[in-house]
Amino acid sequence: MQPQFSLSGPFLQHTLEAAFNANAWDILSAIERGFRAQVDVKGKLAEWFLFKELENLRVAGVLDSVTWHDADGRPDFDLATRGRTLRLECKNVRSGKIPKKMGDNYRVEIQKTRNAVGGGPSRGYRVDEFDILAACLFNQAGTWDYLFVRAVDLEQRSNYPDYLEIMQPVSTSPRKVWKGTVAEILRDLAPET
Repeated sequence: MQPQFSLSGPFLQHTLEAAFNANAWDILSAIERGFRAQVDVKGKLAEWFLFKELENLRVAGVLDSVTWHDADGRPDFDLATRGRTLRLECKNVRSGKIPKKMGDNYRVEIQKTRNAVGGGPSRGYRVDEFDILAACLFNQAGTWDYLFVRAVDLEQRSNYPDYLEIMQPVSTSPRKVWKGTVAEILRDLAPET
């Protein structure tokens, strides 16, 4: 039997089933056979579960608005709070064994999918391109949990100090600059006035 979807009502066809003229089982089976497709889906799932968390904060009045972007050259989310807009980038921590140079930390790769136009490290992020990094722990912990850090607290490249290091250590739990909730990092970035 093919999977069917219901959103607290009658069963319905997902929009991707219609767009691809394929049922959900076939779509999921195709993803299962493609490593790159799975990496892309995990990245989008990390954003999806974070979006749900951010929407809950909006409903609770912690955030004024949440905008989810899916465009090259834009951070994943804009968060409006206390008269300020903060830009949030979401990345999955790397899977596999943790390299010795990162110590007991996880690691996250923060570089763009596409090459930029112009000089400098074309796939790298400048220090000022986003305000918050959300590191999704799924690849190491198997859960859609996150740690948050201010971009200014990330390591910068010695040869291009305006750019962030590609591989960043991520604490395995909230400590030092890494926070366990969006609300904690918001307090650091947009304190009460």
